[in-house]
Amino acid sequence: MQLSISQPKKAINKPKLLVVDDEPDNLDLLYRTFYREFNVLRAENGYEALNLLATQPDVAVIVSDQRMPGMSGTEFLSQTAAKYPNIIRIILTGYTDVDDLVDAINEGKVFKYVQKPWEDEHLRQVVKRALETHVVLKTRTEELQRVLRQESLLNAITNTIRSTHSSQQMMRTIVETVGALMEASLCVLRPTTGGTLGTQTFVYRSPAMAEHNDLSAHLNQLAWSVSEVTVLDGEVDRLTDQQQQLWQRLGIQSSILVPLVVSQEPIAVLALHQCGQLRPWEGSEMQLLVTVSDQAALALGQASTYEQVQALARREQLINRLTQAIRSSLEPEAIFAAITQELGQALQVDGCALSLWTANAEYVECVGLYEPSQAGIPPISGEETTVGNALPRSQVPIHTNPVLQQVLETQQPVALDDLSQLPEMAVQDSLRSPARSLLVVPLIADGKILGSISLRQTQHPRIWQAEEIELAQAVAAQAAIAVQQSRLYQTMRDQAAQLMILDRQKTEFFQNISHEFRTPLTLTLGPLETAVSRGEGLSLEHSAVALRNARRLLRLVNQLLDLQRLDVGRMQPTFHPVAADTFVNEIVTAFRPYCDRKHLNLGLAEKVMLPRES
Repeated sequence: MQLSISQPKKAINKPKLLVVDDEPDNLDLLYRTFYREFNVLRAENGYEALNLLATQPDVAVIVSDQRMPGMSGTEFLSQTAAKYPNIIRIILTGYTDVDDLVDAINEGKVFKYVQKPWEDEHLRQVVKRALETHVVLKTRTEELQRVLRQESLLNAITNTIRSTHSSQQMMRTIVETVGALMEASLCVLRPTTGGTLGTQTFVYRSPAMAEHNDLSAHLNQLAWSVSEVTVLDGEVDRLTDQQQQLWQRLGIQSSILVPLVVSQEPIAVLALHQCGQLRPWEGSEMQLLVTVSDQAALALGQASTYEQVQALARREQLINRLTQAIRSSLEPEAIFAAITQELGQALQVDGCALSLWTANAEYVECVGLYEPSQAGIPPISGEETTVGNALPRSQVPIHTNPVLQQVLETQQPVALDDLSQLPEMAVQDSLRSPARSLLVVPLIADGKILGSISLRQTQHPRIWQAEEIELAQAVAAQAAIAVQQSRLYQTMRDQAAQLMILDRQKTEFFQNISHEFRTPLTLTLGPLETAVSRGEGLSLEHSAVALRNARRLLRLVNQLLDLQRLDVGRMQPTFHPVAADTFVNEIVTAFRPYCDRKHLNLGLAEKVMLPRES
């Protein structure tokens, strides 16, 4: 990445000089000597000087008297040496005590020891050299700090690359490390998905910003797309009205945004904000951010590629398991249970339900359900409610469910990251446990919806990633195949049951036909066998019996043919009255010869009137 932004010109400020002496006349003299070249700060004792340094830590040179009441110059300078190592210290004294000189050098880390009375020009030269030394020391210190920060940042990123392949963990480490080492009030990292900034945001807050607990709803406004490094030093007119209000509420004075680019494709944007006071971003700081951003972009690009490969591998494994489950089982319940369990565990959701429904149906029918057995997680029941150990039953009509209506209209997945922010998509059902985040993927076959797979988070919002939606769609395609297969299997089972019924009816039919045919055959064969055994012809009575049953047998054959014609629709049945006495006389006449043989008396009974029951 090329750094292509110009730094604003800084106002030329005088370096600060702190003079400390218990004599007001000496303070006035030192002020008159240096006020043209320095911003002179004055203190009458060491305690006052320490308090002044606490509010003015950017003092370049200290000129202090040695003999002062309460705290000597050596004691005062020794304390400043520990807290403010870049300040150059000069001590003034009217004494030539060697011990004082040694203590000042060893403990106070003094630059020069000047005796009173001093010559103004000599003191000016000493202070001038002290200022030059301060500038060199400050420059080297800042350079060293920059190098150390760069090394720390690069080491943190390198260690993160080596320790994890998770882009989420990398982004969290990057934003926290950069924010802390750059001493920013806020540091925000917002990844890009498909060329568009996503809603997911990682943030670092300094201890001073910990009191702002309502930042979560405004994180997206703290980082936006930029093509190059962009610096904002109080230029709120470049922000939207909503961002200007946020900048004012948080007290943001300076901002810098750095794009993270891999192969000319933006993958994230890093934003640092300074609150409370204006912070001019040094060129070295900006170059450091560019270097770190390049390294971070490479690491995130590699992690993203690795995660995509891993996601594809998991997806293929899941699809293979589901395909094997579909092929190895003919029971729809087992297949649907396997689909919901595998997908629910793969995406680590609070619930996964597979429901069958069509555009013309009134309610959905849940055929597969996965609910992880975790304490504190309420049962999922978005479109369904569980009764006993049975699968959930629909409680909300499809035409009143806005989510399913959108699925019907678009035939595309519906991803709702936070239902609390979308009250119009909520389903009014007093019996269900509300979902916080919802993903509904349709099951489509031949251009028609067969049902849907619902994935739920009940405890917290969830941003559904593109790869998760693609995985759910792939599983939904397999589920649609399973639904069609289960329906085909059910049709085959129904047909097999119908064939079994037809087979039983056929058996009963042939048994009845056999019985009906045997009766006239028996009555025909009886007279003939009698005549043959006696060696004489048939009597008139026996001939009448044989003829009558032969005709009866002919009628049965004709009736079979009529049944066949009725079955193919070539004949329609008609009904006509039958004389009951004639029908009974025929039956009695047909069975009389067999009764006579067995010496049984067969005749017509008299009509008997039975008394009515009271």
